[in-house]
Amino acid sequence: MSALSRANVLTVGAASANAAPATKRACVASAARVPARASVAFGDASSRRALALGASRCRAPRDAQRGGFNVVAQAISEPPTEAAPEATNDASGDESEAVCYLNGVHMSPYKVRRVLDVIRGKSYEECLIMLEFMPYRACEPVLNALFSAASNAKNNLGMNKAKLYVSETYADGAGTMKRFHPRAQGRPFPIRKRTCNITLKMKER
Repeated sequence: MSALSRANVLTVGAASANAAPATKRACVASAARVPARASVAFGDASSRRALALGASRCRAPRDAQRGGFNVVAQAISEPPTEAAPEATNDASGDESEAVCYLNGVHMSPYKVRRVLDVIRGKSYEECLIMLEFMPYRACEPVLNALFSAASNAKNNLGMNKAKLYVSETYADGAGTMKRFHPRAQGRPFPIRKRTCNITLKMKER
């Protein structure tokens, strides 16, 4: 017996394919055209636990920075502290108030005032909830200023955070950084990156 050549094998395969029914040939052709799907593996259980732990660590700073209702509950439950002697001696008939100055915020004062107008006159708990759910990027620096003013009121003046409210707040324009962007025909297009200074004052009801 002579060995089968490749030409003979191809000839026999083509003949058998032509002899098969049309439906069977169509199914075989469609099955041959489907590419094999690449399987995606995430490794063993230890590697998956490491990925989940890394994701939770990435989410931790944002959750700690914006606590939401946890911060409100903590602010209500905190007991007031005794006022420092310097703060009590400096009071000259006027009501004491805690002040926070946040300078050099890289944001337009018009965008910050939109948030400050909402929280002006509101209590500390209401401001925390509003800043948590408002969809503006200016809420982050305003929330930091609110935390700082509340901490100053508690530690320096001995006030209770549950009784605080925003008595006065405003944003003033600061320096403007000037940059240029290339446009058509080689002309420079000016870009003004504005900054502002936020002032937030809190009193006790």
